Amino acid sequence: MTVELAHPSTEPLGSRSPTEFVHPRWWFIATTPGRILSIGVILATLGVLSAFATSTTINQRQVTLTTVLNHTEPLAFAAGRLYTTLSVADAAAATAFIAQAEPRAVRQRYEQAITDAAVAVTRASGGLSEETSCAPFTSSTCLQLLGKINAELAVYTGLIEIARTNNRAGNPVGSSYLSEASALMQAKILPDAQRLYQATSARVDSETTATTQIPAPVILVVLATAVFGAFSHRWLARRTRRRINPGLVAGALAILVMVVWVVIALVISTNASHSAKDSAAESLKTITNMSISAQQARADETLSLIRRGDEEVRKHSFHQRIDTMHKQLDEYLARGDAVDRTDLQGANELLTRWRKANDRIDSYISVGNYQAATQVALGTGEDDSTPAFDKLDRVLGKAMEQSRNQLRDDIINARRGLSGATVGAVVLSLGAAIAVALGLWPRLNEYR
Repeated sequence: MTVELAHPSTEPLGSRSPTEFVHPRWWFIATTPGRILSIGVILATLGVLSAFATSTTINQRQVTLTTVLNHTEPLAFAAGRLYTTLSVADAAAATAFIAQAEPRAVRQRYEQAITDAAVAVTRASGGLSEETSCAPFTSSTCLQLLGKINAELAVYTGLIEIARTNNRAGNPVGSSYLSEASALMQAKILPDAQRLYQATSARVDSETTATTQIPAPVILVVLATAVFGAFSHRWLARRTRRRINPGLVAGALAILVMVVWVVIALVISTNASHSAKDSAAESLKTITNMSISAQQARADETLSLIRRGDEEVRKHSFHQRIDTMHKQLDEYLARGDAVDRTDLQGANELLTRWRKANDRIDSYISVGNYQAATQVALGTGEDDSTPAFDKLDRVLGKAMEQSRNQLRDDIINARRGLSGATVGAVVLSLGAAIAVALGLWPRLNEYR
């Protein structure tokens, strides 16, 4: 009997049953445990982002305020001192020239003003760099402008000394040198100093304003965290049939405390920054400009006794400056945040007295009595020019000092208001993330 064997390739193959189930990609996320885990990861990430955005914003504001306090404001103050001391020097030089015997006090005032200007140049140059622009007032850098002022100041002092020497020798040419020096001061040095002061003051304003901006990134991140947290709690309550999840509630409370803390800190800091910019800084600029106008008016008054022939020009310039100071003072005192209001109340009366004294000077000049006019300009009587000017100068100097002190106090308060907020925001945000993780962990364990 013959048995035929089939070829192996023709043997039917048995069917195989699958030994494992192939899941689609990311199948776990579609499950309830996967969704709970995803919620936890997203909430933790949002909590970390909230901590990062909040701490970064607060830290940037603190750094900016520190820069204003330690660098920008002292630089602006040095530029302002340079501007005012140059005006003081010019007025003192002219005052010393019209006296028959140069008053020692006036000479010392001139020398002190020149010394203060040199110190201000040094301090300002230490806070400037080659890249510091004085735009929009000039295309050159502030450092180049400061170098120009320094060079022109050397020429000015040289002309003053030549004028002084000729005046002592009785040479009429001394008045020409004094006129040339004053023209250099009024036409070149003071305008350059004004540009430098305006540029540095603008930097104080811009950097202070930057600390009052609304922190939009922080608001968006915290709002996203709150909205997603509320959605997650509602979804989890419906899925697990538990109304309250202690972890999510604790995390929400931590975020709420952080938000309240940061908002209060930012409000306090922003209000102080607004006070620094809108009140103290504006007060300082207004009073500084008034002080410079007073010095320039004094120079006009004394130069009218030296430069024969242009008395009418000096008279018009003097009265224009006095009218400007009256207007600036009235507008300043009308503000509710005016600094040193009590002392400045009498400044208008001093300006009026000074104008009346100058009218007497003009009346004497008109009849050629220059000796009597000089006596009114340099006299110490209550109706003379010098007492009114000196008192006004002291009042404005005191107001400038108080305005600067308030400016620095406001900046310090703005920085102090943010103290602790950075650490608090980080701790509370990370605490919220940990609370969420602890709250979701028991729910994940239920699916083991």
